[in-house]
Amino acid sequence: MINDMIKGDYMKDVSNKITRFQYMFIIQASMIGLGILSLPSSVCDVAQQSGWIPTLLSGVYPLFITFVGYIIHRNAKFLDFVQLNNKLYGKILSYVICFVFFVYFLLQGSLVTAGFANVLNFSTTKFLSPYSIIIITILLTFLSTNEGLTNIGRLAEFLFPLTVLLIILPLYFINRGDSTNLLPIISDYKLILKAMPDTFFSYSGVEICFFIFPFLTSKKKINIFSAIGSLITITLYTIVVFITIYYCGFNLTSKLQYPLLYLIASSEIPVLSNFEPLFIFLWGAKIFLTVSISGFIVTYIFSQVTKIPYYKSCIVSFGLIFLLSLFFVPDYNRTFFAGLLIPIMFIFVFLWSLISLLLSFIRKGVSK
Repeated sequence: MINDMIKGDYMKDVSNKITRFQYMFIIQASMIGLGILSLPSSVCDVAQQSGWIPTLLSGVYPLFITFVGYIIHRNAKFLDFVQLNNKLYGKILSYVICFVFFVYFLLQGSLVTAGFANVLNFSTTKFLSPYSIIIITILLTFLSTNEGLTNIGRLAEFLFPLTVLLIILPLYFINRGDSTNLLPIISDYKLILKAMPDTFFSYSGVEICFFIFPFLTSKKKINIFSAIGSLITITLYTIVVFITIYYCGFNLTSKLQYPLLYLIASSEIPVLSNFEPLFIFLWGAKIFLTVSISGFIVTYIFSQVTKIPYYKSCIVSFGLIFLLSLFFVPDYNRTFFAGLLIPIMFIFVFLWSLISLLLSFIRKGVSK
């Protein structure tokens, strides 16, 4: 049974209990990153005007991960992540698996932080260097993470209305585009399938569900909450890609680094003289939450494995995120290492979920 306070002296006084709604908001927020700005470019470069279709189809990934994660934990009686892997794989392999997940979320947090700093420096805060923005981001996310998952759940709940606004804002352009930019709707099935790996990566972060199922106050109908949280982000990404193609056309979209920013900057709204700062504020608040979520997982794994108190582990973890973020500020470093490591980590996580699902049924049968 999971108590309000995490078990173990090394996790003393850290509250991780969350409600089902907070869990849903965390799942939704965990996938919001640079993808909302850059995804239209990458998918249009491959799938052309059909880029919104692989974005929609790839939404099966978060739905699959959350469903499989729940089944694994249900079969293992909702053990925490380290104990779960000890039961399924033994201690030695468990440490290896925890290390890979540690690196995976460390990369996620660092890449998002560095990318966020570059976007702000590129758009609204040119007077600040990316390194200054990284320092501010790390400090804010550290403060939201050092008290545990409960605090992050409350923050996710509080910031969720911003997600609704992020979905609504692109709809402003629904009558300002050209429908011929979307035709033919399907030009080549092979191109759509080829574009799907890029969109799969945009949904990364949802793997946090593997860690937080044990901390739910109620697990009744949790798959519904998982599905809703995933579908909200799937809807957001699909709308963004669809509207960007509809307004800009796939040729221009594929050549822009941040197509959505171009779209926002070109808008003329009577009430607002400049639409871009408002959008950056809404998106930036979600980025802080996304980095906090990644930081929590990095801290949690580090504390559980090393038995170092959570607060001290949080300092170490965010120190690592800070240093890696500085390294990833140059676009070349970020692009090269993201392209090299993230796909490998992604495949590992996917295989782990399938193998763990099978082993959870086997271990469940043996335990009976």
